[in-house]
Amino acid sequence: MARVGLLIVDGVRYRPSADALARFGGSAVGHTAASAAGVDPGDHGRLLRRIAEDLAREYADHFAPETISEFVMDSYQLLASRATVRVHLPALTARFAAERLTALVQAADADHDFRRDVLFVCVRNAGRSQIAAALMRSVAGDRLRVRTAGSLPAARVDPVVRSELVRRGVAGLTEFPRPLTSEVVRASGVVVTMGCGDACPVVPGRRYVDWQVADPVGRPAGEVRRIVEDISTRVQGLVRELDVC
Repeated sequence: MARVGLLIVDGVRYRPSADALARFGGSAVGHTAASAAGVDPGDHGRLLRRIAEDLAREYADHFAPETISEFVMDSYQLLASRATVRVHLPALTARFAAERLTALVQAADADHDFRRDVLFVCVRNAGRSQIAAALMRSVAGDRLRVRTAGSLPAARVDPVVRSELVRRGVAGLTEFPRPLTSEVVRASGVVVTMGCGDACPVVPGRRYVDWQVADPVGRPAGEVRRIVEDISTRVQGLVRELDVC
């Protein structure tokens, strides 16, 4: 990203350039300016500051502490605006912010092999994308980096979907639903959309695949099982294409 003008070097760190801010707005560093008046972190404020301090040490070679603080608060706001239970928000924020920062570092690395990074996106990140990610992780292991996101994420994975994944022994490979952000798209070589293709930013050099798959959320177990079979077939085909079997 530094080579295309989206990051500028600040000492040994990176921060978003004016062009990145103009093109991506708040998503270049987070939406803090727009979301500052959003969910009040209240008693989570101290924990968020500690998270920012920990991440500032971990990513000291890449980002200024101020940028990391903005990412942490933005990540919190994105999750809190949809959360039904607040108790786990700090832990989820720490993970979400770290994932976004890692993605931004990878997107800026000219030597990174994006072909090994796959992003699955659906509307609620509670069904199709979670199924695809869990199945791909079970097949490819750590040979692929798999991410998921939703254009309008739910608060949790659909319970019937989770039950089917438990039956298949891959429920532990799902993750909490998280919103789609530009940096995870930029860090992915293959972006698979399921019902939300227009929501993804178009990044040159990335491969976009749209799978026409029924939404399993809210459907009975038998239908969910058939949808999982459909996605499983597609995932196995994609893994073969990426030559990581």
